[in-house]
Amino acid sequence: MEPAERVGGGDPPEPGGCPADPRGFVPQKEIVYNKLLPYAERLDAESDLQLAQIKSNLGRAVQLQELWPGGLFWTRKLSTYIRLYGRKFSKEDHVLFIKLLYELVSIPKLEISMMQGFARLLINLLKKKELLSRDDLELPWRPLYDMVERILYSKTEHLGLNWFPNSVENVLKTLVKSCRPYFPADATAEMLEEWRPLMCPFDVTMQKAITYFEIFLPTSLPPELHHKGFKLWFDELIGLWVSVQNLPQWEGQLVNLFARLATDNIGYIDWDPYVPKIFTRILRSLNLPVGSSQVLVPRFLTNAYDIGHAVIWITAMMGGPSKLVQKHLAGLFNSITSFYHPSNNGRWLNKLMKLLQRLPNSVVRRLHRERYKKPSWLTPVPDSHKLTDQDVTDFVQCIIQPVLLAMFSKTGSLEAAQALQNLALMRPELVIPPVLERTYPALETLTEPHQLTATLSCVIGVARSLVSGGKWFPEGPTHMLPLLMRALPGVDPNDFSKCMITFQFIATFSTLVPLVDCSSVLQERNDLTEVERELCSATAEFEDFVLQFMDRCFGLIESSTLEQTREETETEKMTHLESLVELGLSSTFSTILTQCSKEIFMVALQKVFNFSISHIFETRVAGRMVADMCRAAVKCCPEESLKLFVPHCCSVITQLTMNDDVLNEEELDKELLWNLQLLSEITRVDGKKLLLYREQLVKILQRTLHLTCKQGYTLSCNLLHHLLRSTTLIYPTEYCSVPGGFDKPPSEYFPIKDWGKPGDLWNLGIQWHVPSSEEVAFAFFLLDSFLQPELVKLQRCGDGELEMSRDDVLQSLTIVHNCLIGSGNLLPPLKGEPVTNLVPSMVSLEETKLYTGLEYDLSRENHREAIARVIRKLLNHILNNSEDDTKSLFLIIKIVGDLLQFQGSHKHEFDSRWKSFNLVKKSMENRLHGKKQHIRALLIDRVMLQHELRTLTVEGCEYKKIHQDMIRDLLRLSTSSYSQVRNKAQQTFFAALGAYNFCCRDIIPLVLEFLRPDRQDVTQQQFKGALYCLLGNHSGVCLANLHDWDCIVQTWPAIVSSGLSKAMSLEKPSIVRLFDDLAEKIHRQYETIGLDFTIPKSCVGIAELLQRSKNPSTNQIMLSSEEIKEGLKRQQDKNADALRNYENLVNTLLDGVEQRNLPWKFEHIGIGLLSLLLRDDRVLPLRAIRFFVENLNHDAIVVRKMAISAVAGILKQLKRTHKKLTINPYEISGYPKPTQILAGDRPDNHWLHYDSKSIPRSKKEWESSYFVEKTHWGYYTWPQNMVVYADVEEQPKLGRSREDLTEAEQIIFDHFSDPKFVEQLITFLSLEDRKGKDKFNPRRFCLFKGIFRNFDDAFLPVLKPHLERLVADSHESTQRCVAEIIAGLIRGSKHWTYEKVEKLWELLCPLLRTALSNITVETYNDWGTCIATSCESRDPRKLHWLFELLLESPLSGEGGSFVDACVLTYIFMIDVSLPNTAPTASPRVPEFTARILEKLKPLMDVDEEIQNHVMEENGIGEEDERTQGIKLLKTILKWLMASAGRSFSTAVKEQLQLLPLFFKIAPVENDNSYDELKRDAKLCLSLMSQGLLYPHQVPLVLQVLKQTARSSSWHARYTVLTYLQTMVFYNLFIFLNNEDAVKDIRWLVISLLEDEQLEVREMAATTLSGLLQCNFLTMDSPMQIHFEQLCKTKLPKKRKRDPGSVGDTIPSAELVKRHAGVLGLGACVLSSPYDVPTWMPQLLMNLSAHLNDPQPIEMTVKKTLSNFRRTHHDNWQEHKQQFTDDQLLVLTDLLVSPCYYA
Repeated sequence: MEPAERVGGGDPPEPGGCPADPRGFVPQKEIVYNKLLPYAERLDAESDLQLAQIKSNLGRAVQLQELWPGGLFWTRKLSTYIRLYGRKFSKEDHVLFIKLLYELVSIPKLEISMMQGFARLLINLLKKKELLSRDDLELPWRPLYDMVERILYSKTEHLGLNWFPNSVENVLKTLVKSCRPYFPADATAEMLEEWRPLMCPFDVTMQKAITYFEIFLPTSLPPELHHKGFKLWFDELIGLWVSVQNLPQWEGQLVNLFARLATDNIGYIDWDPYVPKIFTRILRSLNLPVGSSQVLVPRFLTNAYDIGHAVIWITAMMGGPSKLVQKHLAGLFNSITSFYHPSNNGRWLNKLMKLLQRLPNSVVRRLHRERYKKPSWLTPVPDSHKLTDQDVTDFVQCIIQPVLLAMFSKTGSLEAAQALQNLALMRPELVIPPVLERTYPALETLTEPHQLTATLSCVIGVARSLVSGGKWFPEGPTHMLPLLMRALPGVDPNDFSKCMITFQFIATFSTLVPLVDCSSVLQERNDLTEVERELCSATAEFEDFVLQFMDRCFGLIESSTLEQTREETETEKMTHLESLVELGLSSTFSTILTQCSKEIFMVALQKVFNFSISHIFETRVAGRMVADMCRAAVKCCPEESLKLFVPHCCSVITQLTMNDDVLNEEELDKELLWNLQLLSEITRVDGKKLLLYREQLVKILQRTLHLTCKQGYTLSCNLLHHLLRSTTLIYPTEYCSVPGGFDKPPSEYFPIKDWGKPGDLWNLGIQWHVPSSEEVAFAFFLLDSFLQPELVKLQRCGDGELEMSRDDVLQSLTIVHNCLIGSGNLLPPLKGEPVTNLVPSMVSLEETKLYTGLEYDLSRENHREAIARVIRKLLNHILNNSEDDTKSLFLIIKIVGDLLQFQGSHKHEFDSRWKSFNLVKKSMENRLHGKKQHIRALLIDRVMLQHELRTLTVEGCEYKKIHQDMIRDLLRLSTSSYSQVRNKAQQTFFAALGAYNFCCRDIIPLVLEFLRPDRQDVTQQQFKGALYCLLGNHSGVCLANLHDWDCIVQTWPAIVSSGLSKAMSLEKPSIVRLFDDLAEKIHRQYETIGLDFTIPKSCVGIAELLQRSKNPSTNQIMLSSEEIKEGLKRQQDKNADALRNYENLVNTLLDGVEQRNLPWKFEHIGIGLLSLLLRDDRVLPLRAIRFFVENLNHDAIVVRKMAISAVAGILKQLKRTHKKLTINPYEISGYPKPTQILAGDRPDNHWLHYDSKSIPRSKKEWESSYFVEKTHWGYYTWPQNMVVYADVEEQPKLGRSREDLTEAEQIIFDHFSDPKFVEQLITFLSLEDRKGKDKFNPRRFCLFKGIFRNFDDAFLPVLKPHLERLVADSHESTQRCVAEIIAGLIRGSKHWTYEKVEKLWELLCPLLRTALSNITVETYNDWGTCIATSCESRDPRKLHWLFELLLESPLSGEGGSFVDACVLTYIFMIDVSLPNTAPTASPRVPEFTARILEKLKPLMDVDEEIQNHVMEENGIGEEDERTQGIKLLKTILKWLMASAGRSFSTAVKEQLQLLPLFFKIAPVENDNSYDELKRDAKLCLSLMSQGLLYPHQVPLVLQVLKQTARSSSWHARYTVLTYLQTMVFYNLFIFLNNEDAVKDIRWLVISLLEDEQLEVREMAATTLSGLLQCNFLTMDSPMQIHFEQLCKTKLPKKRKRDPGSVGDTIPSAELVKRHAGVLGLGACVLSSPYDVPTWMPQLLMNLSAHLNDPQPIEMTVKKTLSNFRRTHHDNWQEHKQQFTDDQLLVLTDLLVSPCYYA
């Protein structure tokens, strides 16, 4: 079946370019592999028919208002259609489908599971954006925004009124992403107007605004529309990003937005001004450890940038005229290379590896887009900004070093291998040689297997680039043979991982290269290049290689026979490892033979044949491996091989079974078994070639199928199975890398040209095996001869006429099963009457028939139906008479499953092949050129997978009577007495449920029968089985929780009532666990089920267009108005039904829970299910409301918690709506709208400010002010339509009496007015739940907020005494309880009148004062949350009482530094300098700092150490100031630490003034016994040094550091250095861009090397080597000379001294200088721990001269040398090369000299 030859060759015609198709439409993009199937010519008609059906039925369903089942059924069919044929419809249809689904998805009341289904299909339709341009399609953005707002920012979800699945967030975001390119041109401006008002950095809404910007803003507009696109917001948002220093959560999202913007608009934005900042922040967000004692700010870890997006951003900025980005990228890798060294490990490593793996991948994608991708409507990259070859070379050079280090990383070499694969595509000549340099030694080494696996996996990655050579790297292919020969020893039975990677390595290379000996060509041709000549002579080794490989494999097999590896008593199966080796061995061997020339193949075949007949193998392990090798040989050349094998095996088997006694032996002869096994494996070949031997094979089957020995007849059944499969299936017969094989004479065909060549999709020339009529006849002959007699026997056995032993039954069943799975492809599916009336529908729900290459022969009897009949009868017989024959039952379950679903391939096999296909494709694809340039074998595999996909597509099967019977049989087996039988049956049962439409509704009642409490005859096993059937498996359906009222109404009450069943016992842990799992699964999977299924008008219009659209179309007539009316009526009935079902379910559950004697567990499950039924569109029935309110005081805490949530939700349902009116903020303020955006305080938002002078303090003022409850409005901009609440008179009435309330409200009113009830409730609420773990509970807060909102102050009198009592009690849990109630009170009083509010605060103020004065570390968080919650979304002018209370006593020092610091943090958070922001009228840090410094003066001037002790009270005056100073200092430290993580920008200038003081206090040693003050100072410094600096702040910081370096306290000088290390690394590129700063730092460090204090000198040396290592400073000759001069400083002679003199302790100046020199040289040596630069040997020699100097020099030299030895020990063999022999002698001497041990 060759595809028709195309005229003129060249590229295939692109869709869209071909002439008018006879079918009348041009498909958008179909799956090309369909054209290569052997039955390709039938597919067009098939797909047209399906498409026409989908269009007309989907159109009908929507017009008839039938979302379910019709709409869902046909949208599911559309997804299947896309999976089978790709986007094979016209552009008009494509647009119609998208518009219809867009309307459906955005129906506001749509049930969430339907919404997700439609959304996934819509994403799929929009996926390939190049198919539809902006002219073809425009989608509005608001419907999506409304949807995201409604679902992701749901106001009712947290109250449990809506249940959304976890996946919904991703689905929605992907949907927005897919629709984004089609938003109209004005969308950007509208979005900015909509979301700018949310931008207030002190409010959670900032996060929301940025999230919306990130997912919605369109960035792919064409250049002529840029002024309507990103130019409207770019400066504003990048300004915001630059001004934020402390990584709030939304900063990462801004980065994602910029990355997308950069990629979509390469060349249209100038990023250069921002590059240093971008790279500094990316480096910071890697969170690398610097310095010795570093404390990370926790939010830096959680909010760090996503590496994937950072990489995309970098890639998009590369190239262009200024090479700035490349320069910074090189700097980045220089500074972090040493972190990649294999000896480093930490939680940061994953990020670094991801960076390495993603960057090359991303650059390759960009190159592909610029050079190879076919142009579409998307904006192309302008030529000026395309990457040049030089750019690519620079990039590869800067990243190759870290990649080579990462090859040996602790986390494995996967990331490095992927990076190398992509780098080798770009620059093989730079990448492959260093990899090979590491590979050859690794192949030689015996001691380091890890090195071998790592290098081999990397070579596999670059294999394709290596073999194909190309102009850049012509000598590549010459490495292939040496590599292959050297890899052979890796086939090693003792090292499993080495063995596997070697197989993979050999297979990869042999797939790419034809193993043909071309050495003869050298004589014939003289036009060869040098490399080709070399290759020709090398190919003579191929034969040798193949034979050596086989010897190795035989060795592997002989050492893994079963006798050798374990005793007979143990398991007889292969272990997992052995099966992996088996797989590796057989696939590698078959790849090698496929790629061999005929000559090499014949030698190999003879060798394998001799090996297999000269030994007798046991059949479990070794036998399987040998048989696999033989099968591989036979597959490659069936004719020659079968000639050898079949006659030999047949004669041996015939001879050994001559004697009839053999047939009854329990243990068979090993030789017989082995030959049977061999024969059964080699028949898995091209069926046509087997027909020659059919007489011999049938004879063997007749002799062996009825052996008594189980092992014997199983092998014989395998033979039967393989014979049937080989003759009836469709499959490709060869997978060679060149179509037509290599058997042409060398004069015509030169194989070396085909090394690494991709297959040509348009001339694949697949050789298909399509069953011929002869083969089909043979297959039916086999079935008639072997299946029929067994069925007759089993039939009689089932009727009870024939007694059969269990073994005989098992044997017969085995034969039946093998016949069934051998010929599944031939047997038509089961026929029968459909089961009707499961669901009513006005649309046809027919199944689709796919042609899979065989016409069924309907004249013959359908064996499938015969088997079904017999097996059902037999099953019944066994279950009634011998239920313990589990082995037969296992087989029957398999047979039933295959009868229902097997059509030639199994789903799980297909899935794993699909997975492995994708893996191989990934490891060998060429991402740079794209265009499906895969190897031929891979392409053939993909076509085969497409064929299998078609055989497996059985979705939407009609549910027939026979299916119903078999599924009921499975249910019976699933509830039988043996757990293993139940388990296997349940798996098959679930698979079957998933395949047939609506069969679950038919089965559920049968399963629930077993749970009925009134049945006496249910066993515990049946009960458990039924529960498992309800629970389902991970992937399939869960019967307990189908999203459908009709089903839930039955299952949920049944689960609750089953607690009263006789079979239920809570003593059995397995049953208890089952109920837990069931409840957990229902809670996890439940999604709110819809009550309203109306379809809006806009959908119906598009549906009509869809139904009318031509090409292809069915000739269905349009709907009549009667039908449409009927549809409407049905839809209204459905809504009414849903409502009835809902109320029914609530009532039945309540009946269930209230039954007497119901065990508590079931009561809890029932209440849990009830709480799932709260909704936001219906109030809960009254009975349930009463139930929940009463359960607020239930004994069990679980129930109380559920009740609290539920009542909070109910109160939300009962909330009365408040009237709003629109105002114009500019009129109120009397100022016009500002012309450009200005955030912060503006004249037009003054009226909103909280100002103690203008607070409404009387009823009149209160009622005349506009309260704006959204605190973020007006900070950035005002919303377009600004609404506030209308006046009191127009709002719902307050202070109602009981008569005014609705019934539902009365229930709640009665309970909460009852003092006893309230007392009990408060007692429960103030109990401790989990000690020390409890936090402020938002659920309880919502409950109280709802109570006070709906009933205003009706219950205050009852609560007041409790509040007063609780506030006075300092226990943690009581304080928390009162905080929750107070927060609820404040928030609930939103709409109270002025009098009520005033009364409220009279009560609250004293309470809060008491509470705040008693605050402790434990309760600080609860009160903080309480106050923050109270103020959230409330106009601060309404809460002026609270704020005045809080500000009464700041910094009084009474509460200790803790309380004060808490207050400070909150006050200064507001002082932020964001771009274009008017300063806020809030407290200023600078003035505050100035006042503080005044107070701290006494501490600054003192020289001695500051201790944290307060003197006795007698020293008045000076001491007092100091004590106060120390107290204040503690508070300040606490404030700085708290604000490090909280506020948005660091007040650098002000903090700098405090630095010198901190430097003095911070302790030097790592000792935890220090008092609080010192610890805080140290922590504070660590946090400050990690702060982000702006370029203009650099000189200021250095100024302070230089000043401190002259300080008299050595502690301060020491701390400067540690501070410097972290600061430089965390702001690397900012410093590098400022040359003066680099000079200053260099001077600072080098001068501190000569410090008089030893510790400072050593720290300076460490700092220096760190700065050298991250390439901040370079090791240049002036520096080296400077140190060498210092080293030569002469030391003064030692004089004799009086033994008692003091002079010894102070080192002389000369010694210090000399020590400084030695330290400097040492720092240089240690700065390159992993390699030996050219200057290193000489430096080491210079150092060694100082070994005998006085201390501390000697110590330093020793330390340096031992460190050098430690870090260079691993690769000493390499490093040795850098030294001369003399130097080596000295060095060896030093490193192992006696002084080393001294």
